Amino acid sequence: IQNPMFFGTCGFESHPRYYKMEKLDLHGIKHSECKQKILNFIELNLDKLPIEIITGNSIDMQKIVQSITEQYNLKCTHPNYKNLGSFIITENY
Repeated sequence: IQNPMFFGTCGFESHPRYYKMEKLDLHGIKHSECKQKILNFIELNLDKLPIEIITGNSIDMQKIVQSITEQYNLKCTHPNYKNLGSFIITENY
């Protein structure tokens, strides 16, 4: 349920797939294992964009996600300024 007083920052909440998008939560996954999980997740869901990848506050994990999305020429942004431990992956227009 959207808060009527919410003044959205990036506008992802208004995307038709926002509340039912596929999500990958990397909490508890070792850095050495996450690269393959991210690659598999993106490949399985390329036709279902946008998707969300939850990294938590690990800078190393965030860099891995950003690097992989660059390889696929995808856009990787935070859902809003309050949630920096998650990325929304969309097509790069």
